[in-house]
Amino acid sequence: MNWRKTFFRVHGWLGLNIGLLLFVVCFSGTFATLSHEIDWLINPAIRAESRNAPLNWTAMHETLTHKFPNHIISGIYAPTGPGFAALAYISTPNGQTRKAYLNPYTGTLQGHTSFFNIQRFFRSFHRRFFDGTRGITLVTLTAFVLLISSLSGFCFYKGWLKQLFALKTDRGPRRFWSDLHKTTGIWAILFSLLIALTGVFYFVEVCFQANNNYKTLLPPPLPQVDKTTLAQYGPLPKLRTPNEYAHIAQKAFPNLTIRSMRMPTHIGAPVYFDGQAGNPLIRDRANKVLLHPFSSQVIAIQKDTDLTVVPFITDLVDPLHFGYFGGLTTKIIWFIFGLVLSFSILAGTYLWVVRTLPKKTSANQTVLKLRGAGISAILTLAYFIIAIFATIEGIQFYAPKTQPPQIITEQTLGPYHIQIAQTTLADSTKLTVRFLGDGFPNYKQVAILKSEPEPTLLKGPASAPTTTFKTMPNNPVKLQITTWDNAIYTSQFHIPNTASVAPEKKRPTLPDTPAGIWWTIALFSLLTFVAIVGWIYMILQALRKNKMPNQHTPYLPPLKQAVL
Repeated sequence: MNWRKTFFRVHGWLGLNIGLLLFVVCFSGTFATLSHEIDWLINPAIRAESRNAPLNWTAMHETLTHKFPNHIISGIYAPTGPGFAALAYISTPNGQTRKAYLNPYTGTLQGHTSFFNIQRFFRSFHRRFFDGTRGITLVTLTAFVLLISSLSGFCFYKGWLKQLFALKTDRGPRRFWSDLHKTTGIWAILFSLLIALTGVFYFVEVCFQANNNYKTLLPPPLPQVDKTTLAQYGPLPKLRTPNEYAHIAQKAFPNLTIRSMRMPTHIGAPVYFDGQAGNPLIRDRANKVLLHPFSSQVIAIQKDTDLTVVPFITDLVDPLHFGYFGGLTTKIIWFIFGLVLSFSILAGTYLWVVRTLPKKTSANQTVLKLRGAGISAILTLAYFIIAIFATIEGIQFYAPKTQPPQIITEQTLGPYHIQIAQTTLADSTKLTVRFLGDGFPNYKQVAILKSEPEPTLLKGPASAPTTTFKTMPNNPVKLQITTWDNAIYTSQFHIPNTASVAPEKKRPTLPDTPAGIWWTIALFSLLTFVAIVGWIYMILQALRKNKMPNQHTPYLPPLKQAVL
């Protein structure tokens, strides 16, 4: 058995049948590597002058609290590179997540947008074509195609060291594309294997997530706040400033360069810090410090050096796949190799067509020989149509929700001053109890008492827990707050008639983002379309010339010099 011929056929078959899909995956991933930088160019709010000064976490948190008093601050993140602003995620009262950009040294708010931007577009499109479970499964499966294609190409080709600079332009287009595909494939072989292997691990993650077993890939859960001790801190304990917490965390983990922080939002949640500790190849979350929000004691410390093999790999994959471990330098290298890999896929597919049809054939023979490839191309293009509609719908998901909650009543219950708001849904009511004033709401539970034996518990952030239930308008509803020392405070109110609720305004169809984002998406779509059309045109031209009588057959290297 001639293994080199087998590897060659496998390599060509994969490229011909799945190359088009693989190209779009790799091409979108290439742009994803520089997506943060593209956002930086488009949105002036993301830019900030770098200083040789510590980050002011307190100033940033206080700005967000002042500018967005009814929002939940999910986390604040340090600049991703020189010249970048700090980033914060905030949740609005109507359930939308927004991005706020702040000067990391003064805390000044420089702007805020919807969650959608260039980084979100390319990450979501590259990860799953905005097509949910079906999309992410299909994309991660292409990692196996890339892996087998890279290995098979490397195995059947000999003398590759001699061909590192073998690109020739004076022996016709066929030889040019052959040398181009071969040379770029050799230069990108290690990169291709890295992208393929990390992609295979993403497929493993998808499988574990589908079986609700993703925690198996993560380190053991760290200790959390002991809720049995919360009663001693009272119903509204004061929190320290973020800078004070950061100082404590830094003292407990001196080698930690803090990259993000989260103040507690839920009952029993710790103050959270993570960052880098000397190994840029691993995610920030591999190094973390958890603090008790009320006593400020260190609850737990996790270091990347203490991780076992599987959790370590889990936190290693993303920086390697997208190349952000070395800052802008490695991102540019990943971008260049990504382009090389993407167009090498299309060039290799073209070469396989002309390689497998070296002699003039009839139209029927040509159709018969490439029937499977034609069907694969049609199916791939059909799926891209589905992906286009899924992408449009996915982008519209980030459009702002215009209906704010309607405030029903504002009351004082014991130590708590609360505001109760209603959001009218299609066939139910969503209630939000917002705790106003200073101090962290430290209670055991908030519940709606109805006729059922069990109360309906409100869940979510401690300062704004929510619940959704069915109820008749104007029926009395009883709210109950229970503290950790079992003190109970109750209140009764009525759900207003839905007819009295102002009609919802027409919701915008697109998220509020800088206009440059749409131009960038349009440019990427155009480049992808042109590449696919050009690929189809080249193959059709090759087939047409192959069937022309008296057409000189261009030079084709023997199999031992086959293209990679």
